[in-house]
Amino acid sequence: MKIHYCLPIIKKTKEEVLETIKMNRQEYDYFEIWLDYVRDVDESFVKHLIADLQEKLLLLFRRQNLEEIHMQENTRKHILSLLQNTPALIDLDITTQREELEYIKENNLQVQLITSYHNYTETPDNETFEKIISDMAYYAPAIYKVATFCQTENDTMQLLQLLLTLRKQDKQYIVLGMGEKGLATRIFGTVWGNAMIFAPRKKDENSAPGQLTKTQLEDIFSIIRN
Repeated sequence: MKIHYCLPIIKKTKEEVLETIKMNRQEYDYFEIWLDYVRDVDESFVKHLIADLQEKLLLLFRRQNLEEIHMQENTRKHILSLLQNTPALIDLDITTQREELEYIKENNLQVQLITSYHNYTETPDNETFEKIISDMAYYAPAIYKVATFCQTENDTMQLLQLLLTLRKQDKQYIVLGMGEKGLATRIFGTVWGNAMIFAPRKKDENSAPGQLTKTQLEDIFSIIRN
């Protein structure tokens, strides 16, 4: 069982982002940079991240809870063009970032795309999920990502069933449940092939409700292995 740990990084300055990467470089497989929280993001900073991290880099423009993105549209599109023919990943939400997805499609940009769906209040029904996955497929993502808030244990089971369906279709995926009741998806999802697991160093550095720290996850997976 190969586990790919991803460190979510939400910082206000470029220096803090680079220092966090430096301090954790040997411990993580991916680094998820929340660009819209970083002041004065520019081309040289993004190019540095791409050159330094290569396939370990995951960028996103999204804000927590799908709050309005502050970064100008032309800046976002320019960053997408910088990712052309690089191994770095970009995560775009299908409900709030359709314009960026269309920009990639229309300009035939060769980027490593995570097409994602986030819902911070509920887990939709199976019929809705089928439509969401079909919509995602139009953009030919490298990875399909679904993260929804689990109100009940049934929501958790529904997400795990979606994961198994994506696996059967030979898709790369990340399927996660947010909140206390979604906790099981972070364990079984990892065991059952999620492309990565988001694991902050400390609980107060999480990027979504229900995330476990890397230490907590390592302890759990050590028990499972043994």
